[in-house]
Amino acid sequence: MPIVSRISTRNVPPHQRLDLWEAYNAQALVGLKCSSFAEEGLDAAQDNLDLTTLRLADIRGNPHVIERPPPLIRATPKEAVFVSLILKSDAFFYQGAECFTLKPGELVLYTTDTPYLFGFTGNMRQLLFDVPLDRFQDQAQVLKRKPIRIGPEQTTQRVLLNELRAQALALLNMQDTSPARVPCEAALNVILNLLATQTGQPYASALAARYRLQAFTFIEEHLPDPELTATQVAKAVGLSTRHLSRLFAEEHQSVAHFILKRRLERTKAALSDPALQRQSVSEIAYRHGFSSQAHFSRVFRAAFGVSPSDVRAQAASVPDKQ
Repeated sequence: MPIVSRISTRNVPPHQRLDLWEAYNAQALVGLKCSSFAEEGLDAAQDNLDLTTLRLADIRGNPHVIERPPPLIRATPKEAVFVSLILKSDAFFYQGAECFTLKPGELVLYTTDTPYLFGFTGNMRQLLFDVPLDRFQDQAQVLKRKPIRIGPEQTTQRVLLNELRAQALALLNMQDTSPARVPCEAALNVILNLLATQTGQPYASALAARYRLQAFTFIEEHLPDPELTATQVAKAVGLSTRHLSRLFAEEHQSVAHFILKRRLERTKAALSDPALQRQSVSEIAYRHGFSSQAHFSRVFRAAFGVSPSDVRAQAASVPDKQ
């Protein structure tokens, strides 16, 4: 089960708040230094959700500055991309030769292995996605060169930013955060589409992006159904099957391939979860939409180069963290 952790500095003596905030973030997100010049000290709170393939943090606070300087990067290395969507307060951001201001509704993507400074001039709130760098594939090199700011100036970007906000808030409000129920891939697809609008790569129009995201969400929610088909997905989002297939073809995949890929990723995550060791391999396969054990074993090995039993055995051999 993903773990939700929460922290607030409000009931802590002011002189201890910065140390507490830095220690918590070193464990939950990344090592950083924090400064606050408010008379009452740092008044901040954070909800942190571990979604296995990424993390999501809801961060609120009074005016403050965070910094990740070179010594801290060397002491606490981390290769990830932070995707910060500003909901409240103007902000300023420095990394490398880049310096810009941010307003509510705008987003910045930046890597955690390059020094940066992030400040908030008023009572703030941000939704922060913590994504492994390798999830960005070809776009990772663009992000390693410089941070990227994205605003709602264009219709497509505005649609995608609104969708990302909705996805983040939905994830934070989920009652069941088990791996089988968390649609975090939909949020990642929004982030990748947003990044594509800035890097010169092909991206969907606003309407196409909305249909595609609706399709991703429907698929995530119905993956346990072994009868899930492209026809059902198309009907749910109000498109013809041919039109939906064209939208997926723009990302070099078919609807059926995407469904299979997501089922395999979910089953691998479940087989790797020590908390699910009591569930059999066949039960996990069935719960994720595979009606044939033989078919499941065959496509799993083809995708990952190992059998489902191998993944289960490897997870069982890893000692529990104390």
